[in-house]
Amino acid sequence: MTFNRRHDVRWGLVMNHTNRGGFADVKVERLFPPHAGEAAEAAPPETALPPAEGLFARDGEDYLPLPLSHGPFDALHGGAIGGLLANAAEALAAREDMGTPIAAHIQFLRPLKSDHRLIVFAEVAQPGRRLNLVDAFIEVEGALRAEGRFTFARDIDIPGLAELPNAPQHDPLSFPVIEPPHRPGRTWFKDALEWREAPGGTVWIRGLTELGPEAHALPRVIAAADWSAGISRPDGWSRPRAAAFPNSALSVNLWRRPIGDWIGLTPRSRWGRTGFGMAEAILSDSHGEIGAATMPVILLPFPEKTAPTA
Repeated sequence: MTFNRRHDVRWGLVMNHTNRGGFADVKVERLFPPHAGEAAEAAPPETALPPAEGLFARDGEDYLPLPLSHGPFDALHGGAIGGLLANAAEALAAREDMGTPIAAHIQFLRPLKSDHRLIVFAEVAQPGRRLNLVDAFIEVEGALRAEGRFTFARDIDIPGLAELPNAPQHDPLSFPVIEPPHRPGRTWFKDALEWREAPGGTVWIRGLTELGPEAHALPRVIAAADWSAGISRPDGWSRPRAAAFPNSALSVNLWRRPIGDWIGLTPRSRWGRTGFGMAEAILSDSHGEIGAATMPVILLPFPEKTAPTA
């Protein structure tokens, strides 16, 4: 995939400005929870959910990461990065009346850190009568750090096909609140989201902070989809075999626009001894399935002296 790069459209999620410092280097003992547990541990439904403060602050043309955009280590979370790209793409697509978002492919090229000043811009890559492509980019000091290609299509009516059920099929609020197992002891992207676990391995996720304008569908989908690997590691959290498993990209395909704030994620991961893997997930809203997500993962080994024994 080849992206053009012209600085003609800039957009991002604007919050109140807050100055934050960077993170220390990652230590192996910080990679896992302080206790053995399941991939998702149920908590009482009445658990109080803390208010969230936003993902990025606007300072002129720059976007400054706030703590809720951080990942579990020393870089920003892919869900926050992907959402920033998607907001830029959807804003441009809305101005050009390009239709419904149906696909996104995001590449995480180099780490984005908490003290970086981000420049975000988007451009029309390929206009069409029905199908339209938009590219979005994030740069730091002139260097490209992340990019995405987004596909939009104008709706047409196809008689004879089934319509969406009028009544919701799922009620995420009926399921217990959960916490992902990885608790690094500081505010990060996990805390920007509300989590609930349903029977059958589906996790329901919605933003506790503004992920983008209400009309934008992709940021809330990407916020959930980027967890496909993180909540389905095949080696388990109690006896981990890989020190970390970052995803280098994220692909999302939608067959309809999501309804409401909640996104359901039903993930599955596969890992190989050669050090690569993949994760995939079915995506849903309260009315049913909306699409799917896939991502490649790169497995990082433990240092020899700290590797767990069988």
